[in-house]
Amino acid sequence: MSKFSYKFSNLYGAVYRQGNLVFSEDGNCVISPVGNRLSHFDLKNNRSCTFPFENRKNIRRFAVSPDGVILISVDEDGRALIVNLHKKAVLHHFNFKERVYDLKYSPDGRYIAVTHGRMVQVWHAPGQAKDCTPLSLYRSYPGQYDDTLCLDWSDDSRFFAVGSRDMSCRVFSVKPVAGFHYVTLAAHRSAVLSCFFRPDSLSVRV
Repeated sequence: MSKFSYKFSNLYGAVYRQGNLVFSEDGNCVISPVGNRLSHFDLKNNRSCTFPFENRKNIRRFAVSPDGVILISVDEDGRALIVNLHKKAVLHHFNFKERVYDLKYSPDGRYIAVTHGRMVQVWHAPGQAKDCTPLSLYRSYPGQYDDTLCLDWSDDSRFFAVGSRDMSCRVFSVKPVAGFHYVTLAAHRSAVLSCFFRPDSLSVRV
């Protein structure tokens, strides 16, 4: 009797629907959502593969840790997978219980910021080993009057900027800084869809 061992390798026919793209540090590879899965494209060698794990619904946002080991993907309902990217194994399931518009690791890899309704939540970044609490909340940052749509970290991981549908961008400090509450950049004509810190600077572009 013949025995066959099949292993999922790639997904054909699926197309990009929504979500962000993440490049590798050397710029030779890119990860992109295709429905409820993620595909890895090797631009240098013209190869592609689809990861074996999948979210329940279409992926809305995902982030990769600075060391390239941990990946967090979040679907349209706020349900997340925490994955060891090297082993392509799911470590945890987590539910943010609300639509997530953006999430990003801090450059030092210690925190992950998540847009959560009208506030931003900063969580302690998950480790590689299985644990009862994959994500632990560090702090919530309220102040916006509508949904928070985008965010970015400063290079030193001390500050982050948040763009909102209320046509403003606010800059928060992760830890308390004497004399600093938060800075509001207002007078925009429409919702703030992207915000960026300049390299090695606290200047913000919206």
